[in-house]
Amino acid sequence: IDFNENPNAQWFGRYSWGREAVGLGATFPIQDRSVATRVDQIMLSNTRTFSPTIVNELRLGANIFDNDLKTLNNGVRDVSGELGIPGLPPVAEAAWGSPQVGMSGVGVVAGWGESTEGPFINRSRTYQIFDNLSIIRGNHTFKFGGEIGNRRYNLIGNQFPRGLLQFHSRATALPGSIQNTGDRFASGLLGWMDEATRALGLPNVQLRQTAFHVYAEDSWKVTPKLTLTMGLRYENTPPWADRYRGMMNVQLFCPGVDNTGIDESCPTPVMVRPGPSQDFYEGLNVRYADNVPTASGDDILYNHALQQRDKNDFAPRLGIAYQVNQKMSIRTGYGVFYTQDTTNPVFDRARNFGFRESARGLDTRPSVNLDSPWASSGASGLQCTNWDGVCVARLYTFAGDARRRTPYVQQFMFNVQYQLDSSSLLEVGYSGNVGHKIERMYGYNTPLDKAGPLDQTTRLQRIPWGDAYGRIQTINNVVNSNYNALGLKFQRRFTQGFTYLVGYTWGRAIDNGSALRTNSGDNLFPASSYNLGAERGLSQFHQAHRLTTSILYEVPLKFQNPVAEAIAGGWQVGSIITIATGSPYNGGNCGDTDGNEQGNRGDATGISPFLDNPSNLEYFAKSSTGRGAAAISCSVPDPTYADINQLSYRQGNIARNMYIGPGVANWDFSLSKNFRVTEGSHVEFRFESFNFANHPQWNFPDTGVTSLNYGRITSARDMRTNQFALKFLF
Repeated sequence: IDFNENPNAQWFGRYSWGREAVGLGATFPIQDRSVATRVDQIMLSNTRTFSPTIVNELRLGANIFDNDLKTLNNGVRDVSGELGIPGLPPVAEAAWGSPQVGMSGVGVVAGWGESTEGPFINRSRTYQIFDNLSIIRGNHTFKFGGEIGNRRYNLIGNQFPRGLLQFHSRATALPGSIQNTGDRFASGLLGWMDEATRALGLPNVQLRQTAFHVYAEDSWKVTPKLTLTMGLRYENTPPWADRYRGMMNVQLFCPGVDNTGIDESCPTPVMVRPGPSQDFYEGLNVRYADNVPTASGDDILYNHALQQRDKNDFAPRLGIAYQVNQKMSIRTGYGVFYTQDTTNPVFDRARNFGFRESARGLDTRPSVNLDSPWASSGASGLQCTNWDGVCVARLYTFAGDARRRTPYVQQFMFNVQYQLDSSSLLEVGYSGNVGHKIERMYGYNTPLDKAGPLDQTTRLQRIPWGDAYGRIQTINNVVNSNYNALGLKFQRRFTQGFTYLVGYTWGRAIDNGSALRTNSGDNLFPASSYNLGAERGLSQFHQAHRLTTSILYEVPLKFQNPVAEAIAGGWQVGSIITIATGSPYNGGNCGDTDGNEQGNRGDATGISPFLDNPSNLEYFAKSSTGRGAAAISCSVPDPTYADINQLSYRQGNIARNMYIGPGVANWDFSLSKNFRVTEGSHVEFRFESFNFANHPQWNFPDTGVTSLNYGRITSARDMRTNQFALKFLF
């Protein structure tokens, strides 16, 4: 909608919507998941001129987002209930389906069943008001503005609502050859498992947040050649809070370890649920064992959100522009930018209501059987006083630092622009940023490494609160990052039917955690949660070199014949060409060799993994046996006890993200033309081809350290994709 109220006031409105249903494409229907998405967006704006020097812009917006991720039998058939597996609780209709059955170790039979992920039924609403006021006074242009945003995030869902049953061949293996004998299907027929995981509830949250942000800016033209821009932005964003009591957090008093090992003086953490009720177990059919402290109320961890509100989010901005002469200008700037919390990390704390519990039988003698999978789970040997129902302890627990500060990035730049001719521009510059208090995931109550080759302590003896908790998955401000880059840009504005933009960047990104939930190739958890400094390395999104070229050319064909001109004239040809080096990833994983519940990256052998002429068949150097990596060793004999592997009591010395994967060489092509229909309308035809040359864009190679395919690339990104579009404008 476009409406001119009067010469000094204009209105604009837009409504857009989208509907999408996608299957994720598993081989068998029972393993597939579907995603249904609905999006509705409404926007209304008013621009009002009060005087030649005062202009105000008001914008109102609403965003409605529904997203349902479901497995095959969600809401259709309760297969888990029909199976009647002891200890697997009834689930809500939305989570119906079958358990996932896994098979590992020796054998040819694969697993079956539905994914452990889902359902996740999301209903999100965002309502926003923006206002910006511009005032010109002499050499100053002042801008003031603000935003009020109300966000609502409603989600029902969980992992493992139907259970996971993992069978391993070790239960039928020969005692002296556990890794090479036995059969996983035979173990399954006997009912022996190495893991049984269940969730005893389905989290349901209604998160709410109302934030306000304001800013002020002054653009001061100090001299005809010098412009100074100064600004300050303030963001007041409260933590997400559940409308009712659908979250729990963990009150931690200390890490539980110190320089000498387990800190015996550190109190056991407390599970905290918000108020107003003082009854922690209100509405719950599960109890924590007596040794798990619990508390309820809004005053225990700051407020109803169980997390403090950071009121210090001031973001100064400074920009300087200087015109050296008619062809050259210099620009520099500095700014602070805050990263406000998203809802997914907050929903993790609602997943505590799932009461995720695992029973593991990883020893030579099997101990977890299908007859009663959770008989030896965390609460075994413990009690819940005055309670005859399900009693749990040593659970996988989710926490967020109650003293969370808002992550922020300091960004700075300096560039020089030079006009080559009337239509061409060259820009050379530096850009960088430093991030502080960035969040990542790690774990409290994880096992310490063993003290040495003769240390015979068990995993439970090497964690601080082994009788009360399992891993406490924590999100906290523990990451620092930096990025530095030199850039070159060559640009020609659209002249004589031709325009292009060529950009090149040479940069480096370093951090000790690239995301809350990383992409494939990086670790979700650090190798050791007690040594986050060892995670410092190249960021997962680092690219040393990146060249991008964008070209648009209007084909100079003109015809006297109006029919020929309508058909063959006025075509535009475009291309985007991208050439970039690869991104980092971890080159292998030796498994849980040191028993700290996290993979060991192994020791460097001194042999470079990089080949002079890598190919998709051998991208990294293999070991002399032809199996696994030449650069990584998972077996490092102790100098005193040669039959003991050093990696059984310590972390390997290979750094995070030391490998660089294949780069990108991609060409996207477009062809377009406008066909006139009437004086006030036309049809736009557009053809686009992504990866037009159908050049293979390789994925990461196989990094299994004992794999025969180590270093071999077995998959690629999307092949050529073509699309056609017609748009009618009137």
